[in-house]
Amino acid sequence: MIKLTKRYALLFSLLFAQTAAAEQQNEWGYAMQPGESVWSVAHELLTDWREWKTIERLNNVRNDRQMSPGTVLKIPRNLIQEKQSDIKILDVNGDVTAQVKLREGKAKALLPLSRGQSLSQGDLIKTASQASVLLEFDDGTQVLLLGDSVLRIEQATVIGNKRKVVDIKVFLEEGEAEIRANPAKVPGSRFLIDTPVAFATTKGTTYRVRAQGESTAAEVTQGLIGVGNKLGATNVRQGYGTLTKANEPPKKPKKLLPAPVLPELDNVIRYLPGKLTWNKLDGASQYRSQISPDQAFTAIVYDQISAHPKMGLPAALEDRSYWIRVSAISAEGLQGLSALQQINIEARPFPPVRQGPMPSDSLYVGEIEFSWSKPELANSFIFEIAKDKSFNKIVETQDNITDTELVAVVSEPGNFFWRVSSVAQDGKHGPEGHAGAFKVKPVPPKPEMREPVSSETEISFSWQEEEGVSFYQLQLAKDKAFKQLVVDNKTEQASLAIEKPQAGTYYMRVRSIDADDYAGEWTEPQEVVQPVENWWPMIISGSLSLLLLL
Repeated sequence: MIKLTKRYALLFSLLFAQTAAAEQQNEWGYAMQPGESVWSVAHELLTDWREWKTIERLNNVRNDRQMSPGTVLKIPRNLIQEKQSDIKILDVNGDVTAQVKLREGKAKALLPLSRGQSLSQGDLIKTASQASVLLEFDDGTQVLLLGDSVLRIEQATVIGNKRKVVDIKVFLEEGEAEIRANPAKVPGSRFLIDTPVAFATTKGTTYRVRAQGESTAAEVTQGLIGVGNKLGATNVRQGYGTLTKANEPPKKPKKLLPAPVLPELDNVIRYLPGKLTWNKLDGASQYRSQISPDQAFTAIVYDQISAHPKMGLPAALEDRSYWIRVSAISAEGLQGLSALQQINIEARPFPPVRQGPMPSDSLYVGEIEFSWSKPELANSFIFEIAKDKSFNKIVETQDNITDTELVAVVSEPGNFFWRVSSVAQDGKHGPEGHAGAFKVKPVPPKPEMREPVSSETEISFSWQEEEGVSFYQLQLAKDKAFKQLVVDNKTEQASLAIEKPQAGTYYMRVRSIDADDYAGEWTEPQEVVQPVENWWPMIISGSLSLLLLL
């Protein structure tokens, strides 16, 4: 098995070198198949089969019957019978545009791409961030262009009469492409992807190519590819990758990091945004996580690179089944093998965002105002209050609430939790809302008054001292509505002495205030009568008035 692998690598290396040389001379390199001759190749591939002698002279062929399978024939492109390949767009995710040639002339237009459209040789494709587009050529070759990428289709032709050999060359200006080349293994078909630093070619395999600035990375997940530039070339087999820097030959391939081990996820993911974590992998400097609607990853709806072994599940994910793909990235920048796992999203309608009360708010027994947002698709809400975060001890439930505000009465102090869940118009219940904590304090108690005590100059008021009270407020007024205040004092003690007012009838009340400056109820107004203690001024005043009248 080792000998066969070495032979295959040697043959591929020779084929790769000859193909690269032919490419530079505007020639096409064709690898001969078992039982073929120059004459049979000419009948199948050339516009004029009689040019077979030209092919023999160009390749110094003396006896084509003795040529080994895999021998690469250099064929001038102007002799080849070829037509443009039909390039189909199988899938589009996000913002993808193409600069295409117009039939009327050489002018080009930038058009948005959608599934089912076709492209042709010379078109330039651009993908925005978090976007992807899947292209398919005549031989079944598929190219998945990822986000923030630019790809030009330089060559896409079908060669020959019956065999339908496909010759594809694309230029990845920047970004990343995943290639599934020639899955049907059509003999003679070729796929070449070029970048500013190096190019890779293959006859049928699955691999990735990334062009980032002055470097190109190539990683093979199945089969064998050749990577090279003017300074050298190398073969990269399955499970290996290579890096090529500007003005340097490709580096010796290195084994890719193994796939991370993902934890088992719940069958259904109910909350978005979410997060998935896994254990660190030795040798990994970063991690790449991707999400696709299908296991084959023909489209990528989310792509993230993180320095930590974790990935986010964005709120933009629809309610449906997805596949997660996670791989580790080495310090050199090679992306390793991938771990796959299926997830199911059922997160809609989203629970509302709690707006009030907040845990820091000072709340008291009685009416409490609750408010929340209205998520998309939410038609009504379910409101709950409980004494525990798991909502096993529910004290109040209200459903069919169409407003985003509610006043609930909490009749006892304590620590509570509240949540609001959404219900769609069709009756579908969304995930239970996230629990919010709040604390209800007792209302500062109403003081219990004692009989006032009078001295020659003061009146002293006192009441029962209450626990949890910071200070008390006492008011004395000439009217029961307490609009004509005579005294309005605060005291930390459960008593207060005031200077005796003038003779007359007054009204007094007291209330407690806690540390949050929350005031309790006033006591019932008490009537205070201040008698006339010295009658002589009044007698003298009356006598003077009587004399004036006489």
